[in-house]
Amino acid sequence: MKCALVSAYIFTVLFVIVASWSKEDQEIFRLRHEVEATEGPGVTFYDFLGTKPSANHDEINKAYRRKSRTLHPDKVKRQFITEKSVKRKPTKAETRAAAKAASDRFARLGIVANILRGPGRERYDHFLNYGFPTWKGTGFYYARFRPGLRTVLAGLFVLVGGVGHWIALYLSWKRQREFIIRYIKFARHTAWGDSIPGLEETSASTATMPAEVQAVNRRQRRMQEKDNKKEKKVTAKKTMKPATVIPSESARNRKRVVAENGKILVVDSSGDVYLEQVDEDGETQEFLLHPDELPKPSFTDTALCQLPVWAYSIIITRVFHRKQATPAENPEDEEELDAADSGRDNFELLESDKKTAENGSNRTYRKKKNHKTK
Repeated sequence: MKCALVSAYIFTVLFVIVASWSKEDQEIFRLRHEVEATEGPGVTFYDFLGTKPSANHDEINKAYRRKSRTLHPDKVKRQFITEKSVKRKPTKAETRAAAKAASDRFARLGIVANILRGPGRERYDHFLNYGFPTWKGTGFYYARFRPGLRTVLAGLFVLVGGVGHWIALYLSWKRQREFIIRYIKFARHTAWGDSIPGLEETSASTATMPAEVQAVNRRQRRMQEKDNKKEKKVTAKKTMKPATVIPSESARNRKRVVAENGKILVVDSSGDVYLEQVDEDGETQEFLLHPDELPKPSFTDTALCQLPVWAYSIIITRVFHRKQATPAENPEDEEELDAADSGRDNFELLESDKKTAENGSNRTYRKKKNHKTK
Protein backbone atom coordinates (compact mmCIF):
# COMPACT_ATOMS: atom_id res chain seq x y z
CA MET A 1 0.00 0.00 0.00
CA LYS A 2 2.81 2.39 0.86
CA CYS A 3 4.62 1.58 -2.38
CA ALA A 4 1.47 2.37 -4.35
CA LEU A 5 1.06 5.73 -2.59
CA VAL A 6 4.71 6.63 -3.14
CA SER A 7 4.55 5.69 -6.81
CA ALA A 8 1.35 7.71 -7.26
CA TYR A 9 2.98 10.73 -5.59
CA ILE A 10 6.08 10.45 -7.79
CA PHE A 11 3.93 10.11 -10.90
CA THR A 12 1.94 13.21 -9.93
CA VAL A 13 5.10 15.24 -9.34
CA LEU A 14 6.62 14.14 -12.64
CA PHE A 15 3.37 14.91 -14.45
CA VAL A 16 3.30 18.42 -12.99
CA ILE A 17 6.93 18.96 -13.94
CA VAL A 18 6.38 17.77 -17.50
CA ALA A 19 3.12 19.69 -17.89
CA SER A 20 4.59 22.99 -16.63
CA TRP A 21 6.21 25.47 -19.01
CA SER A 22 9.99 25.53 -19.29
CA LYS A 23 12.13 28.62 -18.72
CA GLU A 24 12.55 29.13 -22.46
CA ASP A 25 8.78 28.91 -22.99
CA GLN A 26 8.19 31.49 -20.28
CA GLU A 27 10.70 33.81 -21.97
CA ILE A 28 8.96 33.41 -25.34
CA PHE A 29 5.54 34.17 -23.78
CA ARG A 30 6.84 37.24 -21.96
CA LEU A 31 8.63 38.60 -25.03
CA ARG A 32 5.59 38.05 -27.25
CA HIS A 33 3.42 39.90 -24.73
CA GLU A 34 5.81 42.88 -24.75
CA VAL A 35 6.10 42.94 -28.56
CA GLU A 36 2.32 43.02 -28.97
CA ALA A 37 2.04 45.73 -26.30
CA THR A 38 4.56 48.05 -28.04
CA GLU A 39 4.32 47.15 -31.73
CA GLY A 40 0.61 46.34 -31.92
CA PRO A 41 -1.69 43.34 -31.43
CA GLY A 42 -1.03 40.37 -33.68
CA VAL A 43 2.59 41.36 -34.48
CA THR A 44 4.79 38.26 -34.61
CA PHE A 45 8.53 37.97 -34.17
CA TYR A 46 8.91 37.66 -37.93
CA ASP A 47 6.89 40.84 -38.48
CA PHE A 48 8.95 42.68 -35.89
CA LEU A 49 12.17 41.54 -37.53
CA GLY A 50 10.90 42.29 -41.03
CA THR A 51 11.19 38.79 -42.52
CA LYS A 52 9.00 35.78 -43.40
CA PRO A 53 8.36 32.64 -41.31
CA SER A 54 10.02 30.56 -44.05
CA ALA A 55 13.28 32.59 -43.87
CA ASN A 56 16.54 30.70 -43.32
CA HIS A 57 19.39 31.59 -40.99
CA ASP A 58 21.14 34.00 -43.40
CA GLU A 59 17.95 35.87 -44.23
CA ILE A 60 17.25 36.32 -40.52
CA ASN A 61 20.75 37.78 -39.99
CA LYS A 62 20.29 40.22 -42.88
CA ALA A 63 16.90 41.29 -41.58
CA TYR A 64 18.35 41.83 -38.09
CA ARG A 65 21.17 44.03 -39.39
CA ARG A 66 18.80 46.10 -41.46
CA LYS A 67 16.33 46.52 -38.59
CA SER A 68 19.04 47.25 -36.00
CA ARG A 69 20.27 50.24 -38.01
CA THR A 70 16.78 51.69 -37.89
CA LEU A 71 16.14 51.00 -34.20
CA HIS A 72 19.55 51.90 -32.79
CA PRO A 73 19.08 54.08 -29.64
CA ASP A 74 21.48 56.82 -30.76
CA LYS A 75 19.80 57.18 -34.13
CA VAL A 76 16.33 57.18 -32.55
CA LYS A 77 17.44 59.83 -30.01
CA ARG A 78 18.76 62.15 -32.73
CA GLN A 79 15.58 61.73 -34.79
CA PHE A 80 13.47 62.50 -31.72
CA ILE A 81 15.38 65.70 -30.94
CA THR A 82 15.25 66.81 -34.59
CA GLU A 83 11.49 66.25 -34.87
CA LYS A 84 10.70 67.96 -31.58
CA SER A 85 12.97 70.96 -32.25
CA VAL A 86 10.72 72.11 -35.10
CA LYS A 87 8.16 73.52 -32.65
CA ARG A 88 10.15 73.65 -29.41
CA LYS A 89 13.22 72.00 -27.98
CA PRO A 90 12.38 68.83 -25.96
CA THR A 91 13.14 68.71 -22.29
CA LYS A 92 15.69 66.41 -20.72
CA ALA A 93 12.97 64.19 -19.25
CA GLU A 94 11.34 63.70 -22.63
CA THR A 95 14.70 62.96 -24.24
CA ARG A 96 15.57 60.50 -21.47
CA ALA A 97 12.20 58.70 -21.82
CA ALA A 98 12.56 58.44 -25.60
CA ALA A 99 16.10 57.10 -25.26
CA LYS A 100 14.94 54.50 -22.69
CA ALA A 101 12.07 53.34 -24.93
CA ALA A 102 14.46 53.05 -27.89
CA SER A 103 16.95 51.05 -25.79
CA ASP A 104 14.21 48.63 -24.65
CA ARG A 105 12.96 48.20 -28.19
CA PHE A 106 16.49 47.57 -29.47
CA ALA A 107 17.08 45.01 -26.71
CA ARG A 108 13.86 43.19 -27.60
CA LEU A 109 14.98 43.11 -31.23
CA GLY A 110 18.22 41.39 -30.23
CA ILE A 111 16.40 38.80 -28.08
CA VAL A 112 13.93 38.08 -30.88
CA ALA A 113 16.79 37.61 -33.35
CA ASN A 114 18.57 35.24 -30.94
CA ILE A 115 15.40 33.16 -30.49
CA LEU A 116 14.79 32.87 -34.24
CA ARG A 117 18.44 32.02 -34.90
CA GLY A 118 18.63 29.40 -32.14
CA PRO A 119 16.74 26.27 -30.98
CA GLY A 120 13.94 28.42 -29.55
CA ARG A 121 12.59 28.99 -33.06
CA GLU A 122 11.04 25.50 -33.13
CA ARG A 123 9.15 26.17 -29.89
CA TYR A 124 8.02 29.58 -31.12
CA ASP A 125 6.77 28.10 -34.41
CA HIS A 126 4.89 25.44 -32.44
CA PHE A 127 3.07 28.03 -30.34
CA LEU A 128 2.55 30.22 -33.40
CA ASN A 129 0.76 27.37 -35.21
CA TYR A 130 -1.22 25.95 -32.25
CA GLY A 131 -1.85 29.10 -30.23
CA PHE A 132 -0.22 30.92 -27.33
CA PRO A 133 -1.45 30.70 -23.73
CA THR A 134 -2.74 33.89 -22.15
CA TRP A 135 -1.61 35.59 -18.96
CA LYS A 136 -4.00 34.86 -16.03
CA GLY A 137 -2.30 36.90 -13.31
CA THR A 138 -0.19 34.09 -11.87
CA GLY A 139 1.03 32.44 -15.05
CA PHE A 140 0.32 31.64 -18.68
CA TYR A 141 -2.66 29.35 -19.26
CA TYR A 142 -4.62 28.21 -22.27
CA ALA A 143 -8.19 29.47 -22.52
CA ARG A 144 -10.31 26.34 -22.15
CA PHE A 145 -13.96 25.71 -22.81
CA ARG A 146 -16.05 26.20 -19.69
CA PRO A 147 -19.51 24.69 -20.06
CA GLY A 148 -22.51 26.35 -18.47
CA LEU A 149 -25.04 24.91 -16.07
CA ARG A 150 -27.38 23.68 -18.80
CA THR A 151 -24.58 21.93 -20.67
CA VAL A 152 -23.37 20.26 -17.48
CA LEU A 153 -26.87 19.08 -16.55
CA ALA A 154 -27.48 17.77 -20.08
CA GLY A 155 -24.15 15.94 -20.06
CA LEU A 156 -24.87 14.41 -16.65
CA PHE A 157 -28.33 13.32 -17.79
CA VAL A 158 -26.89 11.62 -20.88
CA LEU A 159 -24.04 10.03 -18.94
CA VAL A 160 -25.97 8.92 -15.84
CA GLY A 161 -29.43 8.40 -17.33
CA GLY A 162 -28.10 6.70 -20.45
CA VAL A 163 -24.81 4.85 -20.00
CA GLY A 164 -24.91 4.54 -16.21
CA HIS A 165 -28.54 3.36 -16.13
CA TRP A 166 -27.89 0.78 -18.86
CA ILE A 167 -24.90 -0.61 -16.97
CA ALA A 168 -27.01 -0.86 -13.80
CA LEU A 169 -29.83 -2.61 -15.70
CA TYR A 170 -27.40 -5.05 -17.32
CA LEU A 171 -25.73 -5.93 -14.02
CA SER A 172 -29.14 -6.43 -12.38
CA TRP A 173 -30.29 -8.66 -15.26
CA LYS A 174 -27.11 -10.70 -15.08
CA ARG A 175 -27.44 -11.12 -11.31
CA GLN A 176 -31.09 -12.21 -11.60
CA ARG A 177 -30.22 -14.66 -14.36
CA GLU A 178 -27.47 -16.24 -12.26
CA PHE A 179 -29.87 -16.40 -9.31
CA ILE A 180 -32.50 -18.26 -11.37
CA ILE A 181 -29.94 -20.68 -12.83
CA ARG A 182 -28.59 -21.42 -9.36
CA TYR A 183 -32.08 -22.06 -7.97
CA ILE A 184 -33.00 -24.30 -10.91
CA LYS A 185 -29.88 -26.41 -10.36
CA PHE A 186 -30.57 -26.55 -6.63
CA ALA A 187 -34.19 -27.64 -7.15
CA ARG A 188 -33.31 -30.30 -9.73
CA HIS A 189 -30.50 -31.74 -7.63
CA THR A 190 -32.62 -31.76 -4.47
CA ALA A 191 -35.65 -33.36 -6.16
CA TRP A 192 -34.11 -35.89 -8.53
CA GLY A 193 -30.42 -35.91 -7.73
CA ASP A 194 -28.01 -36.23 -10.64
CA SER A 195 -30.46 -38.21 -12.82
CA ILE A 196 -33.67 -36.65 -14.15
CA PRO A 197 -36.01 -39.12 -15.95
CA GLY A 198 -37.30 -36.67 -18.53
CA LEU A 199 -33.87 -35.42 -19.49
CA GLU A 200 -32.48 -38.96 -19.73
CA GLU A 201 -35.29 -40.09 -22.06
CA THR A 202 -34.82 -37.13 -24.38
CA SER A 203 -31.06 -37.63 -24.46
CA ALA A 204 -31.51 -41.36 -25.16
CA SER A 205 -33.99 -40.71 -27.96
CA THR A 206 -31.65 -38.21 -29.59
CA ALA A 207 -28.74 -40.62 -29.25
CA THR A 208 -30.62 -43.56 -30.89
CA MET A 209 -31.69 -41.65 -33.96
CA PRO A 210 -30.94 -43.62 -37.14
CA ALA A 211 -27.83 -42.58 -38.99
CA GLU A 212 -29.60 -43.19 -42.30
CA VAL A 213 -31.40 -39.85 -42.11
CA GLN A 214 -29.09 -37.73 -44.22
CA ALA A 215 -29.54 -35.01 -46.73
CA VAL A 216 -30.08 -36.44 -50.20
CA ASN A 217 -30.19 -34.74 -53.52
CA ARG A 218 -33.22 -34.42 -55.78
CA ARG A 219 -32.42 -37.46 -57.97
CA GLN A 220 -31.98 -39.83 -55.05
CA ARG A 221 -35.21 -38.61 -53.49
CA ARG A 222 -37.14 -39.35 -56.72
CA MET A 223 -35.67 -42.84 -56.88
CA GLN A 224 -36.69 -43.48 -53.27
CA GLU A 225 -40.24 -42.28 -54.00
CA LYS A 226 -40.51 -44.69 -56.96
CA ASP A 227 -39.28 -47.58 -54.83
CA ASN A 228 -41.77 -46.72 -52.11
CA LYS A 229 -44.64 -46.72 -54.63
CA LYS A 230 -43.64 -50.17 -55.87
CA GLU A 231 -43.48 -51.50 -52.32
CA LYS A 232 -46.94 -50.08 -51.58
CA LYS A 233 -48.44 -52.00 -54.49
CA VAL A 234 -46.81 -55.26 -53.41
CA THR A 235 -47.35 -55.05 -49.65
CA ALA A 236 -50.76 -54.21 -48.24
CA LYS A 237 -49.50 -53.10 -44.90
CA LYS A 238 -47.14 -50.23 -44.38
CA THR A 239 -44.56 -50.42 -41.63
CA MET A 240 -44.61 -47.22 -39.67
CA LYS A 241 -41.83 -45.86 -37.49
CA PRO A 242 -42.72 -45.77 -33.79
CA ALA A 243 -43.19 -42.20 -32.56
CA THR A 244 -41.98 -40.92 -29.22
CA VAL A 245 -44.88 -40.27 -26.89
CA ILE A 246 -44.56 -37.07 -24.87
CA PRO A 247 -45.99 -37.57 -21.42
CA SER A 248 -48.87 -35.28 -20.53
CA GLU A 249 -48.79 -32.80 -17.70
CA SER A 250 -50.75 -35.12 -15.39
CA ALA A 251 -48.52 -38.13 -16.17
CA ARG A 252 -45.36 -36.33 -15.14
CA ASN A 253 -43.97 -36.93 -11.69
CA ARG A 254 -43.74 -33.76 -9.63
CA LYS A 255 -41.79 -33.09 -6.47
CA ARG A 256 -41.83 -30.11 -4.16
CA VAL A 257 -38.63 -28.53 -2.83
CA VAL A 258 -38.29 -25.82 -0.20
CA ALA A 259 -35.64 -23.27 -1.17
CA GLU A 260 -33.28 -21.46 1.19
CA ASN A 261 -35.50 -18.39 1.32
CA GLY A 262 -38.62 -20.45 2.16
CA LYS A 263 -40.10 -20.44 -1.35
CA ILE A 264 -41.71 -23.65 -2.60
CA LEU A 265 -40.31 -24.95 -5.90
CA VAL A 266 -42.04 -27.67 -7.94
CA VAL A 267 -39.85 -29.89 -10.14
CA ASP A 268 -41.37 -32.30 -12.65
CA SER A 269 -39.79 -35.29 -14.33
CA SER A 270 -38.88 -33.29 -17.44
CA GLY A 271 -36.67 -30.97 -15.40
CA ASP A 272 -38.91 -27.90 -15.48
CA VAL A 273 -38.92 -25.87 -12.26
CA TYR A 274 -41.96 -23.87 -11.15
CA LEU A 275 -42.38 -21.34 -8.36
CA GLU A 276 -45.50 -22.05 -6.32
CA GLN A 277 -47.28 -19.06 -4.81
CA VAL A 278 -50.65 -18.49 -3.15
CA ASP A 279 -52.49 -15.30 -4.09
CA GLU A 280 -54.88 -13.23 -1.96
CA ASP A 281 -57.88 -15.38 -2.94
CA GLY A 282 -56.14 -18.54 -1.70
CA GLU A 283 -55.54 -19.95 -5.17
CA THR A 284 -52.24 -21.69 -5.84
CA GLN A 285 -50.39 -20.49 -8.93
CA GLU A 286 -47.24 -21.82 -10.55
CA PHE A 287 -44.73 -19.72 -12.47
CA LEU A 288 -42.11 -21.29 -14.72
CA LEU A 289 -38.53 -20.45 -13.76
CA HIS A 290 -36.32 -20.16 -16.82
CA PRO A 291 -33.36 -17.81 -17.43
CA ASP A 292 -34.62 -16.97 -20.92
CA GLU A 293 -37.84 -15.57 -19.46
CA LEU A 294 -35.93 -12.52 -18.24
CA PRO A 295 -35.80 -9.93 -21.06
CA LYS A 296 -32.35 -8.59 -21.74
CA PRO A 297 -32.22 -4.83 -21.12
CA SER A 298 -31.68 -2.55 -24.07
CA PHE A 299 -30.76 1.12 -24.38
CA THR A 300 -34.42 2.03 -24.87
CA ASP A 301 -35.14 0.88 -21.29
CA THR A 302 -32.91 3.57 -19.80
CA ALA A 303 -34.09 6.82 -18.31
CA LEU A 304 -32.64 8.70 -21.28
CA CYS A 305 -35.35 7.21 -23.51
CA GLN A 306 -38.11 6.43 -21.01
CA LEU A 307 -38.25 9.81 -19.26
CA PRO A 308 -39.04 11.87 -22.41
CA VAL A 309 -41.64 9.28 -23.47
CA TRP A 310 -43.24 9.39 -20.02
CA ALA A 311 -43.36 13.20 -20.02
CA TYR A 312 -44.80 13.26 -23.55
CA SER A 313 -47.52 10.74 -22.64
CA ILE A 314 -48.52 12.75 -19.56
CA ILE A 315 -48.76 15.98 -21.58
CA ILE A 316 -50.78 14.29 -24.33
CA THR A 317 -53.21 12.65 -21.88
CA ARG A 318 -53.80 15.91 -20.02
CA VAL A 319 -54.43 17.88 -23.20
CA PHE A 320 -56.68 15.14 -24.59
CA HIS A 321 -58.77 14.89 -21.41
CA ARG A 322 -59.07 18.66 -21.27
CA LYS A 323 -60.39 18.73 -24.83
CA GLN A 324 -62.91 16.02 -23.98
CA ALA A 325 -64.03 17.76 -20.79
CA THR A 326 -64.92 21.09 -22.46
CA PRO A 327 -67.75 19.79 -24.75
CA ALA A 328 -69.05 17.53 -21.97
CA GLU A 329 -69.85 20.52 -19.79
CA ASN A 330 -72.65 21.74 -22.10
CA PRO A 331 -75.00 18.73 -21.68
CA GLU A 332 -74.68 18.96 -17.92
CA ASP A 333 -75.61 22.63 -18.02
CA GLU A 334 -78.56 21.82 -20.27
CA GLU A 335 -79.73 19.10 -17.87
CA GLU A 336 -79.54 21.53 -14.95
CA LEU A 337 -81.55 24.11 -16.91
CA ASP A 338 -84.17 21.49 -17.85
CA ALA A 339 -84.45 20.41 -14.22
CA ALA A 340 -84.92 24.04 -13.13
CA ASP A 341 -87.60 24.62 -15.79
CA SER A 342 -89.45 21.45 -14.82
CA GLY A 343 -89.35 22.49 -11.15
CA ARG A 344 -90.78 25.90 -12.05
CA ASP A 345 -93.59 24.26 -14.03
CA ASN A 346 -94.41 21.95 -11.14
CA PHE A 347 -94.51 24.93 -8.79
CA GLU A 348 -96.99 26.74 -11.06
CA LEU A 349 -99.16 23.63 -11.24
CA LEU A 350 -99.24 23.36 -7.46
CA GLU A 351 -100.33 27.00 -7.19
CA SER A 352 -103.13 26.48 -9.68
CA ASP A 353 -104.30 23.39 -7.76
CA LYS A 354 -104.39 25.35 -4.53
CA LYS A 355 -106.48 28.10 -6.10
CA THR A 356 -108.98 25.66 -7.51
CA ALA A 357 -109.27 23.95 -4.15
CA GLU A 358 -110.01 27.27 -2.43
CA ASN A 359 -112.62 28.33 -5.00
CA GLY A 360 -114.23 24.97 -5.16
CA SER A 361 -114.40 25.04 -8.93
CA ASN A 362 -112.16 24.34 -11.86
CA ARG A 363 -112.09 27.96 -12.90
CA THR A 364 -108.81 29.72 -12.98
CA TYR A 365 -108.46 33.38 -12.27
CA ARG A 366 -105.96 35.60 -13.94
CA LYS A 367 -104.86 38.91 -12.59
CA LYS A 368 -104.62 41.78 -14.96
CA LYS A 369 -101.57 43.88 -14.74
CA ASN A 370 -101.98 47.64 -14.94
CA HIS A 371 -99.39 49.27 -17.12
CA LYS A 372 -98.83 52.82 -16.05
CA THR A 373 -97.85 55.16 -18.79
CA LYS A 374 -95.20 57.59 -17.92
